[in-house]
Amino acid sequence: MQHIAQKVKERTGVNTTVRDIENIMSALCCTGDFYELIRLSNEPFVVVVETLEVLIDEKLVELTDRGYLAISQRGREFVKNHNIKPISDHICSNCGGRGIQLGDFKSLLLKFKEITCGRPVPVAEYDQGYVTEETAVARIALMADRGDLDGKDIIILGDDDLVSIAAALSGLPARVTVLEVDERIVRFIDDVALKYNLPIETRIYDLSKKLPDEYVGKFDTFITDPPDTLEALKLFVKRGIASLKGVRCAGYFGVTSAEASFNKWYELQAALLAECHVVITDIIHNFNHYMNWDYLPENFKGRLPFLKQRPSNIWYCSSMYRVETVGIPDTANDDVSDTRQLYVDRESIV
Repeated sequence: MQHIAQKVKERTGVNTTVRDIENIMSALCCTGDFYELIRLSNEPFVVVVETLEVLIDEKLVELTDRGYLAISQRGREFVKNHNIKPISDHICSNCGGRGIQLGDFKSLLLKFKEITCGRPVPVAEYDQGYVTEETAVARIALMADRGDLDGKDIIILGDDDLVSIAAALSGLPARVTVLEVDERIVRFIDDVALKYNLPIETRIYDLSKKLPDEYVGKFDTFITDPPDTLEALKLFVKRGIASLKGVRCAGYFGVTSAEASFNKWYELQAALLAECHVVITDIIHNFNHYMNWDYLPENFKGRLPFLKQRPSNIWYCSSMYRVETVGIPDTANDDVSDTRQLYVDRESIV
């Protein structure tokens, strides 16, 4: 498997190990659906794509007539010789592995679904892709469970997920503020807030710009869902930390496996711990489930037949981080001059 890992590393520029190849083969023992393979393996999209190409070239994996993937006879021998086992799924069927029950928030979920059915569609320009309604409400339940919602001042940095509406519908926060670059989303939130008399303040704001002074050091809790480039992750989270009042305030954000390798996770965590006076209290695996979006990269489709299949189920997930300040936040609050690296890197899907 080492030579396969080395080939993938050379093609992608992403550090790839034997364990990565093993995870992908283990997932292949369970499914021939490419997108389900991404979810089960928890490996970066680009690594899975290139690994499959190598496995097909090595005749360890075959393509079926319908575009699905199948382990070949040679591949089955390979799996047996390397003692690769199918991935086991022990996720709780009640909470979906989140460790959070909706409980009193079930009626909120029904109302949230009703209110948001006419929401703006995701666009590639802002790297959008919103979470399921259940995920949005589960975020509210998690924040409430951790003591970060009731009576708190909440700021949401980017809100195509419409978490602001779910939070305000709960009636728990003291105030909810949204900073969002997409005018369509701001208009939608404003319209909903007006119609249902929800205490939500919105502002059109580009996170590459300096956080306005009136939002610095003013909030108890932030939530954001950045693009998965390292620069965007650090920028969005640091903007959130800059908005907090001080010690023992909290922040929430998602990080995927599909667009962020563990090396990127390591660099992000190292930066947060070294620079931001926070402790990471929670990382809840695949807490956030995203609706399938319509702008999957066309440049892959002509070259790779298995990508022509439309995802049949939700496959794109992210793990939920919670951080808590243990010192006075002291993060840089400057404009970003080069925004190109915020949305695309070698691990990005688009």
